[in-house]
Amino acid sequence: VTLDKIRLKINEDARNEIQIEVDALHANAKYFNAIIDKINIYFPVIEKILEEENVPTDFKYLSLQESSLIPDAVSSSNAVGFWQFKSTTAKTYGLNINNLVDERRNVVSSTRAAAKYLKNSNFVFDNWIFSLLSYMTGLTGAKSILDEKFYGSKRMEINKNTHWYIKRFLAHKIAYQDEINKESYNDNFTIYTNYEAKNIEDLSESLSVNLNDLKSYNKWLISSELPRDKVYSFLVPLKSKNLYSQIKSSVISKVKSFISSSKNSLIDEKIKLIAEKKMIFLNGLPSIIVDSDDTMDKILKLYSISKKSFLAYNDINSNHKLQIGIPYYFVNKRNKGRVQTYIRRKEESLWEISQIFGIKLKKLKKFNEGNLSNKIILRKGIF
Repeated sequence: VTLDKIRLKINEDARNEIQIEVDALHANAKYFNAIIDKINIYFPVIEKILEEENVPTDFKYLSLQESSLIPDAVSSSNAVGFWQFKSTTAKTYGLNINNLVDERRNVVSSTRAAAKYLKNSNFVFDNWIFSLLSYMTGLTGAKSILDEKFYGSKRMEINKNTHWYIKRFLAHKIAYQDEINKESYNDNFTIYTNYEAKNIEDLSESLSVNLNDLKSYNKWLISSELPRDKVYSFLVPLKSKNLYSQIKSSVISKVKSFISSSKNSLIDEKIKLIAEKKMIFLNGLPSIIVDSDDTMDKILKLYSISKKSFLAYNDINSNHKLQIGIPYYFVNKRNKGRVQTYIRRKEESLWEISQIFGIKLKKLKKFNEGNLSNKIILRKGIF
């Protein structure tokens, strides 16, 4: 068994102890499968953050050991959340706990904090196994029971005298590692970083995501009000539709309602034409969804925009043929998207995706250099 670059030799006594725990984890098939379902949702997020923080991704099993991936888990000692932080330690590592939020329940924020805690310990021990133990005992507690001569060790023996917390971690790793198939990871979730919405209802409406689903996967929110003291990340369920389809459907419905209610009123013809062209905001930018009646000349005239600017804003040239159902912009697109990833359909080009999410094409290409998968990266480092 290995953890990062540390090779672990497990002797017979320890192996028997670990096997008992592994068997216990496998004993209830219904519970075990429920954990696998949680793994498929949360591990993609946890793994990415651990990688970004240069912490071995095997520490994902520690979150499993600590909380069974239950966001609002509470221990008998009042440790809370995915990584079971007590309030003092949580605040030390930048997690907010107040009448609006408890970030210990936020998979993004709490994983980032746990990674920093483990890195701080590893700076002292240069040994991830010792850093693991410090997560339970605290740094001072671990130093008091560990032998300094093993600091920096790359080979260790796990025996009957090894702390139970380490053996329990190994049991979780062994019990689940062969059951995890990254191809089964749930792609119907993404991380959304909120900059604008003031409450959970507004966010639900703007993303066209069911309010109860949004609350269910973001139990760190205590109030419907969204705090403005910093930028928070949400786990957003996309279900079977991609985010763009949901936004488009919602906005078009609202535009049709507006047009219908305005038919008998005195409304400037040009304003009505613009409304009928279904102007919407994607990535916070004004755009229209092109239909079969549109030509470039009509759009340029209607919106009083120069052809040179329109071509530049949309990463197209003068020979471009407008594509039905694709959004076109009236300002420069942004350097990154508002969601983390998008599952690309076979027929979609990177240009189409850059239009759907309002991202400059050259930035999207840079994000996805060497990316051969169908999971397109829309922004870097938002966790």
